[in-house]
Formats: sequence, C-alpha cells, structure tokens
Amino acid sequence: MNNKLTVTVETGELKTIIVHDILESYAHEKSFIIYSFEDNPAELYGSILNEREEDFSLDTITNPDEIKYISAEIDRVANELINEEENKQNIEGV
Repeated sequence: MNNKLTVTVETGELKTIIVHDILESYAHEKSFIIYSFEDNPAELYGSILNEREEDFSLDTITNPDEIKYISAEIDRVANELINEEENKQNIEGV
C-alpha cells in the first residue's frame, strides 16, 4: 500500500500524507496508520486514525501499550520498505 491521503492533524491543519499501512487493532479497539509526509518520505510516523464520513483525522498515541505496538509495526514497515528498495536495485542492476 502506498497511497496519499489528506488528513486533519491535531493543530487543525490539513496535511497530505503518504500512507504505508493502516492497521485495525482489535486489542486496542482502534485504527492506526503508518505514514510519512510528502516533504520527508523517509521518516515514518504512527498515529491513531479517525475516520468520519467526510474526512480523516490523526491523533497522537499516548498509551504506553499502543506506543509499543505501533513502534513494532513501524519497524516492520521500515524493513519492508528497505527490502523493496534493495529488490528494486537488484532488478535494475541485472
């Protein structure tokens, strides 16, 4: 998954983000999103994703268990992105 989404951040500002993964956590009863900003696609972030009929908003994760969960998921996505880039370079180099 690698799509763009316009969201409202906690300051009320609209931002376009690159979505790397959306996670439905039944344990935490929330949706989480792993994303980067267009101006810095190498830096990954995780937030709580709130979906409403007309828009999406992001909230900061403050619960220690949720932080641990999303940190592990960010590491997973980062490794997947590194592997994709390495595979792409290997294919181009052949």
